[in-house]
Amino acid sequence: MPFGQLMSEFGSAGNGGWVHSVSFSASGNRLAWVSHDSIVSVVDASKNTSISLLKTEFLPLLSVTFVSENSVIAAGHDCCPMLFSLDDHGSLTFVSKLDIPKQSTQRNISAMERFRNMDKRATTEDRKTTLDTLHQNSITQVSIYEGDKADCRKFCTTGIDGAMTIWDFKVSFLLFLIFIYI
Repeated sequence: MPFGQLMSEFGSAGNGGWVHSVSFSASGNRLAWVSHDSIVSVVDASKNTSISLLKTEFLPLLSVTFVSENSVIAAGHDCCPMLFSLDDHGSLTFVSKLDIPKQSTQRNISAMERFRNMDKRATTEDRKTTLDTLHQNSITQVSIYEGDKADCRKFCTTGIDGAMTIWDFKVSFLLFLIFIYI
């Protein structure tokens, strides 16, 4: 096609949320995007540009990238990278959150220490102020760190909290599979 010519245009099947991020697959046959209405979309040029949409129950996703020809990782306001898979029939499914929450350790604190903590916060409740995820605020970017879009081994997330986290994709996915089958 000539440079600057519109190749295709896709409408939204949802409420019409604006697009936050797009990513082409390694082959260039698939295009994924995430929109503000919490929909993950993938279009496949090898299947007559059929669109697969998945309306998620998550907060809006801000970034998406292909990590294999059939898998994308997206992240956003839920502060956790998520894996989505596209099967051979063109069906898009949510696979898993990739940030396994760390186990919190409750320690016994004295009445005096509890009173001091309540006095510092000017409240009578002991509120939890941290999330169970590594990122403590929205993830704004997902990038491949090691490998490529055909075979990602590690990926990187950066967020509004100023954190940059490098994830071992193969290990994260294997831990998820073990967690499901236990």
